[in-house]
Amino acid sequence: MLRHILIADGPAQPDPTAIDTFWERAQNKFTGLGDDYQVRSLGIDAETTTQILEYIKTRDKVATFSLPWVIEANGFPYSEPGTPILLCDYVGTPHIIVQLTDVRETTFGDIGYAESSLDGPPVQDPEVWIPLHRKYWSGLLAAYGRECSDDMPVLIEPFNYMGEEI
Repeated sequence: MLRHILIADGPAQPDPTAIDTFWERAQNKFTGLGDDYQVRSLGIDAETTTQILEYIKTRDKVATFSLPWVIEANGFPYSEPGTPILLCDYVGTPHIIVQLTDVRETTFGDIGYAESSLDGPPVQDPEVWIPLHRKYWSGLLAAYGRECSDDMPVLIEPFNYMGEEI
């Protein structure tokens, strides 16, 4: 059962049929995934998204980040350790699956190297990660009448890459 979709403004909405097919293949390949999962699109453009997916495959990116303000505004359930996440490219095609190992909350103002280093190599330095995400998340939050602030809650979601593309 699809738990929720967090899609940024730019990426294409995934095709539900492609998601269903991908999820069915994932359940056949990996035991113990359960019935609940999430679908997410990453990146700010097609090139960036392709690179992010590669960083996940090489295990240079080992976490994702979610905003409780968006989750709550949409009535989505919170992620939990063990939640499988289907990751889509910029045009909405599912490519890989990761499984959350932890979910912890912090605030945007408390993000430092320990948190940003979990992201992909180009943005692991907080001096890069913080302004990039402040701008990106402010754009995302504008639809909810909010903007990224130091007291904004952020979920840090470390994950395991489940292996080759499904």
